[in-house]
Amino acid sequence: MFQSKTRVLRLLLLLVWIPGTLFSQTKFPLKLGLKIAPNIGWMSPGTKGYSSDGARIGATLGFLSEYYFSENYALATGFNFQFIDGKLNYSDSVLFENGSQRVFEDISRKYNFMYLEIPLTIKMKTNNFGKFAFYGQIGLGTAFRLKATIRDNMAPAIPDMGTPENFNYGTTLIRESVLVGIGCEYKLDESSRILLGITYSNALNNILTGVNHKSNLVEKSQLNFAEISIGFLF
Repeated sequence: MFQSKTRVLRLLLLLVWIPGTLFSQTKFPLKLGLKIAPNIGWMSPGTKGYSSDGARIGATLGFLSEYYFSENYALATGFNFQFIDGKLNYSDSVLFENGSQRVFEDISRKYNFMYLEIPLTIKMKTNNFGKFAFYGQIGLGTAFRLKATIRDNMAPAIPDMGTPENFNYGTTLIRESVLVGIGCEYKLDESSRILLGITYSNALNNILTGVNHKSNLVEKSQLNFAEISIGFLF
């Protein structure tokens, strides 16, 4: 029993010692910062008869956190408030208010999403070239839907629905994605950096939960986006 407890104690000491040794190799193991990033989002439907109707402009506001476990390698995380839009065209049968039967309509639907994303990526950075350094990032993003709204344009009955409608019930709570990014850092002083980067977010899951009443097919679509981020690390 005593030997078993000794082995456990040694293992715990080793787990504490290794991260401490790695962190001690760099002068600033932890960096915090902020970013703002205009983005371009688009829908990628997977339901027969559905098509994407181009890209839409959105924005991201984020908090950055980088934990350096060696001089040029970091675990990058934080949280982002994302405003991502998309648009789909499809045909469906619609039951209007006080209607007795469904009417076939061609629908152009605009989606507006607001997410809280928690990214987790590995950041790989070059040595400095003067005051510049270049980096690449890869990892995963888990985003929680805060709000989803839609605005429909229907032909021929209702050209424009006008007011956005809450659409939380028709979307999934979580959006999972693969994140890939590249960028550069500009050194202001020993601790401060200005960041400029490009990130692509490729969705891994379907974000719609509805059913098309005309075809009886389950609605499927991924929501992807690319962003240009400007940030500051303290």
